[in-house]
Parts: sequence; structure tokens; C-alpha cells
Amino acid sequence: MSRGTPWVVVILALAVVGSGIGVVYSKYLSRKHFVQLQSLRTERDKAQIRWNRLQLEESTLATYSKVEGDARDRLDMRPPHPSDVIVLKTR
Repeated sequence: MSRGTPWVVVILALAVVGSGIGVVYSKYLSRKHFVQLQSLRTERDKAQIRWNRLQLEESTLATYSKVEGDARDRLDMRPPHPSDVIVLKTR
């Protein structure tokens, strides 16, 4: 064995230990990001469900009968009498 051989073994051993630590750290980051991704997907799904409910509520509230009913009940509005209607003609 020559004099430089022990140093090569030490350097290679440190490289193996360093790469092992790198693999463990990489796996840790991967799991951490996966958990974050799952959390964001859950949040997205909840937001999508809420958006769908709001769209359904909007379509329900915007129906002609609902608007007419609210105008009659809450605002005491009535359709105009035919004699009160003025028709404008354009040229």
C-alpha cells in the first residue's frame, strides 16, 4: 500500500456519507412538498365546491320569478297600467 491510499479511502468514505445525507435530505424535501401539494389540492377542491354552490345560488336568485316576487313584496312595485305606458317611436 502506498502512502496516498489511506487519504483516498477517507475521501471516498466522506463522499459516500455526504451523498447519503444528500439522499435523505432530498427525500425529506420531497415528502414535505408532497404534503404541501396535498393540502393545496384539498383547499382547491373546497374552493371549487364553494364556487359551484355560489353559482347555483346566483342562478336561483336571478330567476325572473324571484326578482319579480322581491319587487312586489319588498319594494311594493307593480306593473304599469296600460294607460301609463308611453311608446316612443324612432325615425
